[in-house]
Amino acid sequence: MNVISVLGGKVHKRMPELGDHFFPFCRTGSMTNSGTKYRGTEAEVTCSNCIAFEAPKVEAEPEPQEDAFFAPEDAEAYLIGEKKHDQDDEKPAPIETREQWLQAAIEKLRPDFVSVGLPLPAKVQISVGFGYGAKAESKKILGECWSRAATVDRVNHIFVSPEITDVVDVLATVVHELVHAADDNANGHKGRFASTAKALGLTGQMTATYAGTELAKKLRTLAEQLGPYPHSALYPMGAPISLPKPKAETPEGEQDDESGDTEQEAPVSSGPKKQGTRMLKVTCSEDCECGGYTVRTTQKWLDMGVPSCPFGKEMQIAA
Repeated sequence: MNVISVLGGKVHKRMPELGDHFFPFCRTGSMTNSGTKYRGTEAEVTCSNCIAFEAPKVEAEPEPQEDAFFAPEDAEAYLIGEKKHDQDDEKPAPIETREQWLQAAIEKLRPDFVSVGLPLPAKVQISVGFGYGAKAESKKILGECWSRAATVDRVNHIFVSPEITDVVDVLATVVHELVHAADDNANGHKGRFASTAKALGLTGQMTATYAGTELAKKLRTLAEQLGPYPHSALYPMGAPISLPKPKAETPEGEQDDESGDTEQEAPVSSGPKKQGTRMLKVTCSEDCECGGYTVRTTQKWLDMGVPSCPFGKEMQIAA
């Protein structure tokens, strides 16, 4: 039952706690006009205050859920929000190859190149390999970048030397070569290349840069994010430290070869063989009329006799 003034007007909700007394829920009669009398009515409520009123809702008990679609051992993790199962975003594939590692590094470094005003091209090829002429002992090449004009796919190709494994050195080499890629080798090691390299934190001679203190710290953090560099050092002239070879076992019934002949060492690569004979420098005194005549020869010929300069003065082996 609702209530309405005996004089007419809006229909109100009845105050349930007043028993048989007819007063509206919004108390318009008792609070603002104590002389107003109300009567019961079955009419629909028209008072906006009464209509707006919402009684507290009693929460219904949760309905029993169906069996979970995931394994029981995952249930606890799912309930606390650690797993979303089929709704989870797919995790990136694990890094397994050195090329994947290097490409991931490039993507992490892209924002740095944008911040210095020389963005990287959309695509850059990078792999581990010897640069052009890198096998010459006199010239170690840690990295090399080829311009887009030199490739069929019009994409910069970068090579990182397989001799380096220290992650900071590897990434510093990548940064150096990426500056070349962003500049497409237009300025060599001068101009825009030099200013960009310094802005990124590379230091030293521009032809042989290395990471400064701040950049080295940043690259070390980046390496930790990428995980271990999946590469082992490769030495074009053979490992710098030779490990002792295991002694070959002699089959029963055979005698050890006492001749002193040893099995020839296998080559380190299938490419051109390195020079095995060490050439020694032999010079004459600069005070001689020859002016310091110089030749190179092997120990084999020096054992037979030290040569003389064109003016007949005996030469000396250079220190």
